[in-house]
Amino acid sequence: MYQKRKILILLVPVILGGIIYIVFRSDQLLLFNWLATIDGVRTLNNYGNTIHVFHWFKYSLPDGLWLYSYTSLMLEIWRYRINEQSLFWVFSLPFIALSSEFLQLFKIIPGTFDFIDLIFYSLGIILPLYKSNVLIFNPKNHEKI
Repeated sequence: MYQKRKILILLVPVILGGIIYIVFRSDQLLLFNWLATIDGVRTLNNYGNTIHVFHWFKYSLPDGLWLYSYTSLMLEIWRYRINEQSLFWVFSLPFIALSSEFLQLFKIIPGTFDFIDLIFYSLGIILPLYKSNVLIFNPKNHEKI
């Protein structure tokens, strides 16, 4: 039962983020070329684009959910221990996500800087760390780095 719950906690945010993309984002995204063969995807997207949703829900929440899943998965794989071996894997994608936003701000990479994206990225990183007590000093959870 515990394993099923873990899998659910890891997969639900990924699935929910994907549904938000499919239903509410522009059908010009590359994703829709990949999903063109699945019946109903365009219909869902056409319907979803008639519904007004908050900008953050449509654009920032999916990325935060995916980052939450990634961070949770990496913590699970590394048994909630941050050490020399796990440090790179747990924080590589969060670092890339946060860095990309700042690189957009300074026009180093294409895209639009969005402070709300930073908030959702941060939540996607901090919540799994907090939930697993990695942010709270506990000698069982930390090894010397």
